[in-house]
Amino acid sequence: MADQVISYIPLVEPASLEDLSQISNELKLGISEHENKDYLEVVNGWLKSCDGLRLIEEETVPVLYPRIPGAKPARKDNPHNAWATKVTIKGEDSGLLAGKTVAIKDNVFVAGTPLTNGSKIWEGYTPEIDSTVVTRILQAGGTILGKSTCESQCFSGNSFTSASGPVLNPADRTRSAGGSSSGSAALVAAGDVDMAIGGDQGGSIRLPSSWCGCVGLKPTFGLVPVTGSLGMEPSVDHVGPMASNVTDVAKLLEVIAGYDGGRDHRQNPHVTIPKYSQLLKGDLTGVKLGYVKEGYEHATPGVKSAMADVITLMTNCGAVVEEVSIPLHLQCGPLFTIMLASFYRSMIECNVQPPGYNELYCVSAMQHFKQAFKSRAHDVSPTIKAVSLFGEYLKRKDGSMLVGRTMNCRSVLRRAYNDMLEKYDALIMPTIPFVAAKLPAAELTPAEFVKQTLFNTGNTAPFNLSGHPALTINVGNVPPEDADPMKLDDATKLPVGLQIVCKHYEEVKLLDIAFGVEKIMAQGSKSSS
Repeated sequence: MADQVISYIPLVEPASLEDLSQISNELKLGISEHENKDYLEVVNGWLKSCDGLRLIEEETVPVLYPRIPGAKPARKDNPHNAWATKVTIKGEDSGLLAGKTVAIKDNVFVAGTPLTNGSKIWEGYTPEIDSTVVTRILQAGGTILGKSTCESQCFSGNSFTSASGPVLNPADRTRSAGGSSSGSAALVAAGDVDMAIGGDQGGSIRLPSSWCGCVGLKPTFGLVPVTGSLGMEPSVDHVGPMASNVTDVAKLLEVIAGYDGGRDHRQNPHVTIPKYSQLLKGDLTGVKLGYVKEGYEHATPGVKSAMADVITLMTNCGAVVEEVSIPLHLQCGPLFTIMLASFYRSMIECNVQPPGYNELYCVSAMQHFKQAFKSRAHDVSPTIKAVSLFGEYLKRKDGSMLVGRTMNCRSVLRRAYNDMLEKYDALIMPTIPFVAAKLPAAELTPAEFVKQTLFNTGNTAPFNLSGHPALTINVGNVPPEDADPMKLDDATKLPVGLQIVCKHYEEVKLLDIAFGVEKIMAQGSKSSS
């Protein structure tokens, strides 16, 4: 039987002499016209070899639980604009999360359900896989009620940048819910779900949890797999749990944490996941806490008062709280700013997932973003436009040297926190040194827009750079600084978050300290009533 010739379109069209000549000139490779023909033969040989990829089966992730695509609810059913899409996906009948309802931040993949990532540029994209955390939630008996609104490409600590409009704070609908996991925090605070998944690159779990009065945990870097989610930059991306209480956060972490079989290159395969929810005692006797001066000295009087009150309660229960100084904590601004250039490379140049890592690549998402950004880059937010300009300019002027120096500084920052954590069980400070801000005016200049998105991350972003686990818990409500003093009452008070930070992989200790704080806050509330 004669050999059959299979005709197909190549994965990448062959290069021409003009293509290589243009590239050579741009890169200043010094290739002559005569040599260019030799290089064309080499390059086109490699391109033809790429076609062999068709013969190798790519890894896929099975979708285990049936669902329908879902839809965005009507405004009357979405008073805080916290839902991006409503869809009910029932998990197993039993498990640690049986009976619990969960919202999933809209940068995390839920197969068959539209993903917007808070941006017009993602319109029309529907993932074909579930993220690992979604699968684990369903396997543990949780019921997913939908996707929560997130800020535009997750790039805001405020809650006004989503393409679907601002997310309103349930404590005061004229104020920001915080970002970028704005919808997740608002849904938990409003009692619409028991738990939520958030993402955190500069504080995006802790910021909205603080302003909405929830518990939110950014786990140790790599503890929870980010497989099947859109991030900003692999070295700062985190996914974590949010809930109204510490026990539910512990349960959700217990379910979603752990090695993902090599699909997330940042994970340590040898980490054992404890039963966090069964190890909560809440005994603060003898617990040593370092109150970071640089984290609270610029706080408003109301936030300082709330911190003083909870510290008094903790010391009355046997904790030892001492002021400590970590000067590098205040010097993280330049580090995070320079990392914006790395965000640009990852999010824009590399189509949301940079190459070269041993992990599961979401090729359909990469393809969608490449095509969408090429045709409608004008639809990204002013913050993303500014990051693109900054990243491209820095690349052309500096290459990656500043980013490289910043990565070197991050290990120094990590060591500064670790050195203090050798002396203390945990570090504490306000999550945000002021309460929820008013939502900004509808019309903002680009500079005003950018300023409004990155103004509240001073105490949170450092721990994305260092990778330490950090949790926020509500420790009282205080009047905002801009409140009318003649109209102050309990209804005008806004949540204050206490941030607790422990060593890497010390989530057991972190959650237990938070549980102790939760207990004394509940006891204080009962005694005051």
